[in-house]
Amino acid sequence: MDDFELLIKTELLKRGWTQRHIAKQLNLSDAAISMYIVGKSKSKRFNSWLKKNLGISLKARQAFTLMEMMISMVVISILMAASMPLITQFSAFKTGVDKNVMACITANDSSTWFTEATGATTLPAANPCKAAVVDTQYARGRSLTTSTWAAEHGTSAQQLMARKILRAACDQGGEQACDFFINHCWTGGSASVPYCDDTAGFADVTYYLHQDADSNTNYGANYVYNKLEGLLPKMIPTLLNEVFYACNNDQTPDANQNLGSNFACELAQPRVFIEGCNYGNTAACQYAYDNDYNKSCTQVKTAWSNAPTQTYKLTYDGVGSEVDVDCNMSSLGSAAITGCNASPYVALDCTAGYNNSYNRSCDMVISAWPSAPSDTYNLTSAGAPPTAPVATACTGPDPNCTDTVGALCPDGTKFAGIYNGKYYFVPTADEAGTYTWNNGTCGTCLGALDTSNGKLNSDTILAAVNTESPYAAAESCKSLNTASYLGYTDWYLPANNELTLLYNAGLLDTSKYWSSTERTSCNVANDIDGSTGLLDTYGSGKTSYLYYVRCVRHAAAPDASCPNAGNTCADTTKYAGVSASYYVFTTPAKQAGTYYWNNGTLLGRTVTGATSTSNGKANTDLLVSLSDNGAPYNGANACYGLNLANYKGYTDWFLPSAGELSLLMTNSVAIGGFVSSSYPYYLSSTETSTSSYNMRRTDQPGTLYTDYKENDRYVRCARKQDLPLTDCTGTPGSLCTDGTYYAGYYDGRYIFTTPSDESSTYTYAIGGGTGATATGATDLLNGNPNQAILQAATGPDYSAAAQACKSLNTLSYKGHTDWYLPSKGELNVLYAQSVPLGLSSASYWSSSENNSTYAYIQSMITGGTAAYNKLNVFNVRCVRDD
Repeated sequence: MDDFELLIKTELLKRGWTQRHIAKQLNLSDAAISMYIVGKSKSKRFNSWLKKNLGISLKARQAFTLMEMMISMVVISILMAASMPLITQFSAFKTGVDKNVMACITANDSSTWFTEATGATTLPAANPCKAAVVDTQYARGRSLTTSTWAAEHGTSAQQLMARKILRAACDQGGEQACDFFINHCWTGGSASVPYCDDTAGFADVTYYLHQDADSNTNYGANYVYNKLEGLLPKMIPTLLNEVFYACNNDQTPDANQNLGSNFACELAQPRVFIEGCNYGNTAACQYAYDNDYNKSCTQVKTAWSNAPTQTYKLTYDGVGSEVDVDCNMSSLGSAAITGCNASPYVALDCTAGYNNSYNRSCDMVISAWPSAPSDTYNLTSAGAPPTAPVATACTGPDPNCTDTVGALCPDGTKFAGIYNGKYYFVPTADEAGTYTWNNGTCGTCLGALDTSNGKLNSDTILAAVNTESPYAAAESCKSLNTASYLGYTDWYLPANNELTLLYNAGLLDTSKYWSSTERTSCNVANDIDGSTGLLDTYGSGKTSYLYYVRCVRHAAAPDASCPNAGNTCADTTKYAGVSASYYVFTTPAKQAGTYYWNNGTLLGRTVTGATSTSNGKANTDLLVSLSDNGAPYNGANACYGLNLANYKGYTDWFLPSAGELSLLMTNSVAIGGFVSSSYPYYLSSTETSTSSYNMRRTDQPGTLYTDYKENDRYVRCARKQDLPLTDCTGTPGSLCTDGTYYAGYYDGRYIFTTPSDESSTYTYAIGGGTGATATGATDLLNGNPNQAILQAATGPDYSAAAQACKSLNTLSYKGHTDWYLPSKGELNVLYAQSVPLGLSSASYWSSSENNSTYAYIQSMITGGTAAYNKLNVFNVRCVRDD
């Protein structure tokens, strides 16, 4: 045997291959294979291959014959294709193969980073598997292609190891690794059980589908869920089969030992077929029709509780004749109302509207859909189809409903008035039907005797457990709380005097209504005649009389003893009204004498920074703390001195800001105690420049003046109290107590907007340039980071639209300093509530930049979004979030 043959055989032996094995693969004898392998070669190509791949360097030999060369190349191809260990050795040198991936696969040991019993993975602690997983996660080099190729084409053991690498990479956040499992199911799944489950462990998409949707923190599972959410409505059979099978065979209980909480069940919802039908898929339409998913807006909302407000293809006329209908999905009520309002109207929605009292009257429309705009509605007062609904013009709610007794509020309630320091609200209609006071059996004394506090009575009644409970009248109001009616859980049966308030507000009809107030006779309770307002002197029998019920709820007024501006409170302070997000109170009279804003000298014109127009407390605290040439600041100190004296029991008095002083002056007649001379000037704590400050006078309330700081003026001190927590976030489009509007919940945040647009139209950016500068304000979800970039820019990058919102922060508009220009996504939230938010029929700038020249706008007419040149002028509506 010459040196060439010896070298070849030695290298093959190292790799576990014998000449007999090679001969068997080529179907040749040992002698023949020896002849061809050890032929005398002058082939530079073959010599180069030997040197590169076997590390053998040979001197020139005789050339192979054509047959010898062909046999040699076949030997090479077999070695490369059939010997994974050999490929692993070569992988550092050959294109298309990652050496770490192949080394990890060859080692075939995942015991330290893949839990066979559960499929859980961790990042391998050592190379080569660690490098294989990390490189596959980030798709570095050829790692991903090597892993996916081996997962599809290797031996069974090699496929399983490759998929474990992909699983670990996906779990670590490798989205392309996750895509392998989705694509493998998509293109390689079976038409029958087990569909996409390879049954060889946890190395397929099934693993992710079985993860608990409520408590899962696996990145891969969340990515697969989000990807499938968009793919399933495309009606891809293998993916559909696998998802529904994984849900129906969920054997892993969640933390509460409930089945059916996995990601598969989150995906296997009617929305798949509703959306599939929207995409025009006939099979999806047929499935939705057969299962009553989308024959009406109400059905869509019922089958898919989180259905967005949009246009749906409804199948009420049967599959093949789908009708596009705009469905508002704020609630079941809004779904039924908009479906019934379609042209032609959707009969099933009209029936749902009639049966559930959603649209029998205009009041019911607003009650069922609090943000319903003023419009013409198909009312079903004459009955559901086949009786045709009647088109009727309905007026929307009053944002300032508490100004008018009987007014319809944005939350769907009616304002009944103020009683005993509380604001009272009622539903737009009585509870359905009539009720006995108790369950119709012998009466028992419960002690619900309060004539003014129905909440106290109702709590007493509902807590009673005896032979005559449940107490039907009180229970009917309790049922509203169980259903969170209009977003509230504090409804109750009113007491005597509260019923009288409802009568005086014109909110009762000519029937008799139960009160929650018992009489001392155990089997009798009070009632009121809705036609006369008279309480029954003797009361009515609890067991035998069937009367109507009108439930109420109340919200706290600023102080039970002083519900209206100008009232004197129990502590003898005066209630002035609401400013920004506070109740404002003032002293019974002005401070004695007059005061300078500063110390009465020209040197006191120094700029201090007390510039807030809405927060006099902050201004006063700043002025009291300063000790420059203008100190002491006499006006601020006059009010601060009240704190030192614990005046009226409080230590939070301050010199009111310009806005707070404006409130005092607007209500000056009701408040009283102001100087009655022709031009009584009063100090505010708001500074406007080095030489002037804001001031007011009572003969022209609402007018601000500036004056030198060294001039002496009157002082009226104030204090403030936080408004109660607002429930405006229960209904998008609702007016909040701070004067802002709630737009909706988006990107994990509550979005609020100003009550009106900014006063002008604006360019997006580049106030002094060409409009072609990339600012980096590209966030599509959150306008905060965009605003920070845009408002910090100066010169040619000056953003007029963003600066318009920045100016609100300078003024502490509505008591807030965090206004910004909404992002593209946030602007779409505003569009969804464009009518209650009072948006113009125009286009608005978002803060989201598209490129150096264009930024996104949205039309409030069509809802369409587009990128426009930044030098165009459009409307601006500012927002803030919580």
